Amino acid sequence: MRPEGGGSAAREASLLKIREIEVKKELMFFCIPQEAYMRTDNCQKLRNRPTGKVPAGAQPKLRACESCTMYPLVDALKVPTVSLADYLGGSKPAVANLRSAAARKLIQAHIDRKAG
Repeated sequence: MRPEGGGSAAREASLLKIREIEVKKELMFFCIPQEAYMRTDNCQKLRNRPTGKVPAGAQPKLRACESCTMYPLVDALKVPTVSLADYLGGSKPAVANLRSAAARKLIQAHIDRKAG
C-alpha cells in the first residue's frame, strides 16, 4: 500500500501538462496568411484538413493554410498571443515578425525536416 504522498509529484506534473494544453488552446494570435485573429487550436485543426478533392461532407484545407509557413511558430508559441478572455475584453495580439532571425530559423528548421 502506498503512502498518501506517493505519486503526488507525477500527478502534479500531469495536471500541469493538462493546464498547459488548456491554456494553449485558449490563446489568440494574428494569422498573417488569413489576415484574421485566430485561436491556436483552430490553426492546428485547419492545417490538418485534407487538400484537393475531399470526400463528401469533409471540409477542404483553406488556400491560405496550404502555403502557410507560420504554423511552426504557432506550435512553438513564438507568436505574440493574448488569452481568449483578454481578446474578448478588447485586447489584440501584436502581429508576428516573420522576418526576425528567430522566426526564420524556426521556419527553416521546419522546412528542412519536411524535406529530409
